[in-house]
Amino acid sequence: MSVIEVLKTPSVMRKAISSYLPLLVLIIGARASESFQWQTDEGWFGERILLPPRFAPDMSWKGVEEIRFAPGMFKPDKSDFFSYALVFSLEPNTDLSSKAIKEQVLLYYQGLSARVSEGKKRKVDVSKFTLEMKPAEDISGTAPTQAKNAKTYLATLDWIEPFATGRKQKLHLEIHAWKDTGSRRCYLFFCASPQATDAPIRKKLREIRKTFRIGKKSD
Repeated sequence: MSVIEVLKTPSVMRKAISSYLPLLVLIIGARASESFQWQTDEGWFGERILLPPRFAPDMSWKGVEEIRFAPGMFKPDKSDFFSYALVFSLEPNTDLSSKAIKEQVLLYYQGLSARVSEGKKRKVDVSKFTLEMKPAEDISGTAPTQAKNAKTYLATLDWIEPFATGRKQKLHLEIHAWKDTGSRRCYLFFCASPQATDAPIRKKLREIRKTFRIGKKSD
């Protein structure tokens, strides 16, 4: 799906955020020509935003984020609640060390929870959020097809889910990080879900990751 197609697609996320998080800005300019191909089922929807996002200005990573949400993303009673696949396309020479990934991802979620909670008139102490991350070679077999020599990690984020419940949540992340030898851009792809490792939605996210491609369909 191209950037223009993404922007034309009706988005529950865009409607949800617009009511209390006006600082999110959709990209039409910088790196808008970079296309991503996702193989998702009917009902999945997506967004593209600028990095660092305005809800997390302390992030040092610069680039774009594109995301695909499961149909039940904002429905706590669904088995695919808060489940999605996401890619960061980052500037060349971005630090992709495990330390940097842990710091930047934690800042991302701290900012997201703080801003959304603020819009819902809730206070949350984001300093208590934690992100535990460890190398995970067993997920390398389902890396995106273009992710050559990707570093792989499993991470668990303990945070406050701000959109639907306002409650504590353990969000599990499967992370692939790599540098493209042609463009020299750096990429971070992760599958996120609070569900168990063997849950159907986790398996679906791995299928999406395996077939994800950078570039137009004809490339």
